[in-house]
Parts: sequence; structure tokens; C-alpha cells
Amino acid sequence: MRATALFLALVALTGEAWSAVPELDIEYVIGNPRPRVAEIGYKEPETFDPFTDRLYQGGFRYGGPPVEIPQEVRYLSAIGRATAMKRILACADAWYYPFSHTAVKTEPPGIDIEILSRIAQKQGWEFSVMWANTGVYRGGVNLAFRQTINRGFCDVFLGLVITGEDDHMEKNAMAFTRPYIGIGFVLVSNGKVPKARTLADLKGTGIKVGVPAYTPMYDNAVSLGIPVVTYFQNNRVIDGLLRKEVDAIMVWGPSIPVANRDKNVELKMSAGFQPMPGQRYNGAWAVKAKETDFKKLIDDSFAEMLANGEIQAIVEKYDVPWFPPFPEGQGN
Repeated sequence: MRATALFLALVALTGEAWSAVPELDIEYVIGNPRPRVAEIGYKEPETFDPFTDRLYQGGFRYGGPPVEIPQEVRYLSAIGRATAMKRILACADAWYYPFSHTAVKTEPPGIDIEILSRIAQKQGWEFSVMWANTGVYRGGVNLAFRQTINRGFCDVFLGLVITGEDDHMEKNAMAFTRPYIGIGFVLVSNGKVPKARTLADLKGTGIKVGVPAYTPMYDNAVSLGIPVVTYFQNNRVIDGLLRKEVDAIMVWGPSIPVANRDKNVELKMSAGFQPMPGQRYNGAWAVKAKETDFKKLIDDSFAEMLANGEIQAIVEKYDVPWFPPFPEGQGN
């Protein structure tokens, strides 16, 4: 009897304890339901990374292939597929702000995504993006091509730079579109540096310039006798300016809006600055070399949007220094 009474008391006590714990809703994480339970201590929130997620590696796709590609159009030409689906299938780097990124709805999607949207709209089409990773630690552009456009997941790869050493293009039977933007290393100062249109204008001024290590900027500055401080990566070069370790910096132009967003600053290129050959490149997209008709569609669209100022307006909206495509580095 005593044992039975003790057991009933424990059951009653346990029931009261459980009833004091609120019932939580089901949280859907990466498409799988799991019970949300109270946990002691701090736990990092779950973050989706498509390149480590098991479901993604197993074939489940969040951003790509962005739409189901019907069997009957899979073996058409790129222009035939786009016309039949009324949709441009694109691939872009998910971590390449300000050109492309996995933006939430409250953020602008990126320069390349906006240009792609305009091109699709003018054709009466839609567009879809499969996200890739072109980071060097992930295998670079070569691996990104193999994982995306080579597998037929898209017909155009956005956000590339023509360097003249683009071995990955021929390896993957790719061709650059015509350039749509000029990109280069530009001068950013603390506001106390005399106006300079080129790096050579700082020769003999004694102004100390921060530059990214292992870039042409270091060689250029040294050859001009300009005092330099080297940093690894554009991000650290910018930090050097903010810490007042240098008077000015030469950084990759598109890194300026990244710094303004992440560091809550308002950096700008020195007014009127013009990067010289060896400091500048052209931006382009890429398609399969055999897709000449589709390439012509993109090329003609770029030509029109460069002529009417559409691309310039989009680029300047992101605070990226605007340069039209430079004469050198035209790609294919």
C-alpha cells in the first residue's frame, strides 16, 4: 500500500511539473519538422550553408536548379530553352555583394541581378538564379562552372572579371559576353589628400598609401617612390585607413560599398580618379561557347543598356565607382 501511494504521488508530481512546461510549436528547419524544446545555455542559431548541408549534398535544392527544367527543353539550345520557358536560367555567386548575394526581401538584390531582371523583362520573360560559390577556397570559378552551368542548371554565369589569365573559360568551353562594366583599383583618402586623378599624382607628396599585398598596386606605388603599407585583403586595407595608419588607400572599387555597409562608414573614391592599365579590368558574364545566339542576346542587351545609361544608373545606386568598359580586356 505504502509503495502504491508513493508511486501515485510521484506520478502526480511529475504531471504537475510537465504541465508547467509550455507546449512549443513545431519549427521547420531546412524543410524538416523538429520539436522546439527549451535548452539551457546559449546555442548558436542554425545557419543554412548549401555547401555543408547534407540535404543539399543529397540533391535537394533551395536556390537551384531554381525551377524544374522540363525534359522537352533540356536539350535545346540556350536561346531555344529561354524562349520556350520564357525564362532566363542564371547562375551567380551567393556571396558576391554588391553584384549578387542571397538578399532578404528588404535588401537590393545586387547589380547583376538587377541587370538580369531588366534583360528578362524586355523579352517578356522571367528569370531564375541558382546560387554558386566562386571563392578560391571552394575551388574558384572552375569548380563553380563544373557544379552548375556544366550540369545544365543554368545558361549564363554572372559576375565575372576578364583578367587575361582566364584558363577556366577554355577548360569549360565557356565564352565571355561583351563587357558591361569597367572595374579597377581606385584611390580612397581621409579627405586631406590633394585631388589625384591617377596614383602617379601622389608621387613626391610623401603621402603614405595602403595597398593590398601581392597586387599590381604594390609594384605601382613602389615604382613611383610612394611610401606604402601592405595589408592582406581589401577589408584590412580599409581598416588601415580607418585606423589612420595611412593617408590614402588603393582598393578594389566594389569593396567600397561592402565597407560602407559592414563598417557603417561613408567612403568614396577620390573624385575624378581614373585607374590606369594594369590597375583596371572589365566585368562580363559567361555562356557556353557554342551558344552564339544566346550570347548575342546578352551582348545586344548590354550594348543598349550601356548606351541609354541603364547600367550606369544601377551601378551608381550601389555606390560602386562607375567606369564604362575599358578598351583593353574585351574577352572573346
